[in-house]
Amino acid sequence: MKILLKNGRIYDPRSGENRKADIAICNGIIHSIGKAIYDADEILDCCDKWIVPSVTDMHVHCFHKRTNLGLYADEIGICKNVRSLVDAGSCGADDIDDFMDDLSEMKTRVKIFINYSSIGLTKNSCEFSENCWLDEDKLMKAIKKYPDVICGVKLRASKSVVKDKGIEPIRSGIQFAHRLHLPLMIHVGNEPPKLDEVLSLVEKGDILTHIYHGKKGGLFLENGELNKLAIKKYQKGVLFDVGHGSASFSFDVAEKAFKLGLIPHLISSDLHANNYPDIISSLAEIVTKIYNLGLDESQILDAISIRPAKILHLDNMIQVGNKADLSIVSFNKTDKKRYVDAEGNERIFDKQVVFERLVGSEK
Repeated sequence: MKILLKNGRIYDPRSGENRKADIAICNGIIHSIGKAIYDADEILDCCDKWIVPSVTDMHVHCFHKRTNLGLYADEIGICKNVRSLVDAGSCGADDIDDFMDDLSEMKTRVKIFINYSSIGLTKNSCEFSENCWLDEDKLMKAIKKYPDVICGVKLRASKSVVKDKGIEPIRSGIQFAHRLHLPLMIHVGNEPPKLDEVLSLVEKGDILTHIYHGKKGGLFLENGELNKLAIKKYQKGVLFDVGHGSASFSFDVAEKAFKLGLIPHLISSDLHANNYPDIISSLAEIVTKIYNLGLDESQILDAISIRPAKILHLDNMIQVGNKADLSIVSFNKTDKKRYVDAEGNERIFDKQVVFERLVGSEK
């Protein structure tokens, strides 16, 4: 099968590609990049569209067999033209075998940030409330058993999760991930623990998800000033992730933070059974909101394609000889449309991001 992508804007800083060119693909392999004269079985006109390494949603919940939040990966993945999903902490060590069986049925590529708690989200929102669920030996065995799928560790630093344990389970989980040099994603929300307690523990490469929430104790102090420790950690390489979800994204907070230079390194949806499809319908919807708040196209693509690929070690660089694992993305001017953040605040936007198509590699 020969496919020709014509006239697209190719963007992949890892391979040095940032130009308008054609991509010729033969039997799933990138044959040439440039001005192509190619006898193709399928020709796709990508004029005014961007061609990037395939899009990833870095925060979803798709362990549908054992958690109330779980969705079918394919429904929010390839059916929405999103090649890769990261399940963010639905599963702990107790249920990892069941989750892997579940994922074997899916066509979407799924990576896992395994919950530091052995029960994951199988008991909803209390996974750090009992010490017996924090079994690092069991967690280590799970990580060693599935090293190609388990790519990091997930923690939830929120009152409903830690109960009376405060910062201690979060501290232990951070230390565990750092010892293993594994990527780390931390949910920040209702205190305790306080945001500053979490910020004091995180290092370069650690991910803070839901960082643009509008709850008390977030990025902005009561006097309206930006949290100084948050600025310091951002400058030192701690990664900020949108993680929109049902209650974790504020237009006002995000817009203020963006204007002060704290733009997201990652844009994720936090899609789960309690918000899909009525509250949020896709990663593209979340990306559209962020685009309308002022990020440019390359900043958007860095956050949904380039940076996730680096974190997850995905072999999808756009270069001759590699497997084609591509997304075609468009940034369109549209009629004005109403969008709502996770706090019920409305904005009217007239630009839309569309994930037009996936091209190439299966999982």
